[in-house]
Amino acid sequence: MTPANGASRIRFEYSRHETFAIREGWIPKGLALLEERDGDFRPDLETADALGLGSKMVKSLGYWLEAVGMSETTGVRKERAIRLTPLAQMISMHDSYLEFPVSWWIMHIMLARREGSVWNWFFNDFNERVFDRTTCVEAFLKHVRDRALNPTSPTTAHRDVACLLSSYALVSGGEQPDPEDATTCPFRSLSLVVKHSDTGRFEKTRSLDLIPVEAFLACAGLVARDIGNDSITFVDLMRQRNAPARLLGLDGDAIDELATAAAALYRKHGVSISMLGTNRTLTIPRLEPSEWLSRHFARIGGAA
Repeated sequence: MTPANGASRIRFEYSRHETFAIREGWIPKGLALLEERDGDFRPDLETADALGLGSKMVKSLGYWLEAVGMSETTGVRKERAIRLTPLAQMISMHDSYLEFPVSWWIMHIMLARREGSVWNWFFNDFNERVFDRTTCVEAFLKHVRDRALNPTSPTTAHRDVACLLSSYALVSGGEQPDPEDATTCPFRSLSLVVKHSDTGRFEKTRSLDLIPVEAFLACAGLVARDIGNDSITFVDLMRQRNAPARLLGLDGDAIDELATAAAALYRKHGVSISMLGTNRTLTIPRLEPSEWLSRHFARIGGAA
């Protein structure tokens, strides 16, 4: 069946997070266990004891490792195994405690690109800049009714939106996440969503901190790959699905600034800006996000 807008229906995932946002320290713990057990990550009591987490938290962590691009499943049935991705290996090598913002930016990109998820919907399809929780839930519910092969209930939609807002919404008033609060999701530090404490409403915002050039290139490069090109117009950097404007909360000036910086830093590696007719175009080498992460650490000359 095809919705009225012409887009084909897809299968959505719901509530695999078990209502838990990522917590401080979860991803490093999960990566260390995956390395120690050579990919044998099972959400059972033994794993819960090894990580010091509850059984539902372990199931949630298993989902998050997959959703942010740290793990992937290979094989089927008895041959089924979980392994670290190249991105996870690069993070383990350079930033094992996830102390550098670039790691969280790239994990955010991987999560927000996850097709058929509340994360992908929120950053691509939900166009309200200022909104309340009810509006967000109703919009997500309408979207999955229109687009999903497997629509869900209002209760489940509310649960998924609640997890998303808990993951990203930073309380206004200049309050920064408390590094000692293990229940705070590190994605809040990206400042992509703010919760206004006086009204209880939420607002999509632009990060006050400079987004690493390599995170921008990873995002733009994936979009260029999606459309089958090595180059992407500045218009598409704003408008395409999963484009930097959408996932990173960037306006035209910020994209221009980052693209110019990227071309200056990585011209020898094939990043350049040119004119294609009347359109400015960014050319990007076909590198995986893990490779851009590696280049970031090579550029700054540091590792955790």
